[in-house]
Amino acid sequence: MENKMMSVGFIGVGSIGAPMAKRLIQSGYQLCVCDQNAEALKNFSNLGAKTTEKPSDCAVCDFVIVMVANDAQVQEVLEGPEGLLNSIDADKTLYLAVMSTVLPSTVQMLAPLCAKKNVRLLDAPVSGFPTRAAEGKLSIMVGGDSKDFEAMQPIFKVMGENIHHMGELGTGEISKLVNNILGITNLFLGVEAMLTAQKSGMDLKKLTSVMDKSSGRNFATQDWEKGRAVFQTFSQSDDLAKVAYDLSLKDLEHAKKLAEEVDVKSPFLDHIIRAFQSFSPEELKEQWHAV
Repeated sequence: MENKMMSVGFIGVGSIGAPMAKRLIQSGYQLCVCDQNAEALKNFSNLGAKTTEKPSDCAVCDFVIVMVANDAQVQEVLEGPEGLLNSIDADKTLYLAVMSTVLPSTVQMLAPLCAKKNVRLLDAPVSGFPTRAAEGKLSIMVGGDSKDFEAMQPIFKVMGENIHHMGELGTGEISKLVNNILGITNLFLGVEAMLTAQKSGMDLKKLTSVMDKSSGRNFATQDWEKGRAVFQTFSQSDDLAKVAYDLSLKDLEHAKKLAEEVDVKSPFLDHIIRAFQSFSPEELKEQWHAV
């Protein structure tokens, strides 16, 4: 089936979801974009997408992507009064990818209801920043049936380049949470490290080129200008700083809960979470801006 004949419901067009959805439009998919932000909907209406505030309106689509902020929102857009699953015709097969970062159990609890509605459910959280989303270079970690993964591969390939089927339903979320233990720690410790070097008179471009061949290698050292751009992006406004702060803390707390569920002690993760809680988004914004 050609892209122009395939319809995709996209629920949640925030800082990462918006560029993901735009890439799908640019690739010829017919989009039904759902969000509670009127300005965001206006932007997509101008791009030719159908827009709505009701997730249930996406039930007529062939594929649906959920990219909202947290577990409660995932449950609301799927099972709430205007939820997607309440309006689905069980005679039709619909592919649903939860691409939000949530607990594995949040997705797994949806499986029985999805099965009753003939909905093929995948968890497919992403890793990457808005710039990588706009470039179609996200990493996508997918859990669920391998045949369903193959069915959604063309859509995933529009949005990402590092796409892996990790196993059964929930393994995508496990992969993302484990990744974020290191990724978020690197991100925020990286700011402190670069500020220390900068105020010590170091040439950060030269330093990161050395670090990239040493044990301190991370996303910022691979390309310092792009890494610095990430910090600058999140320091542009209080709203962006708060989104980055809230989502990072949520992911770390989810990772902590996952560790507890499998009986793993995580004292270092505990300290990182407490360090996060001792800061405010405004303080983090000042640090990011200073780099």
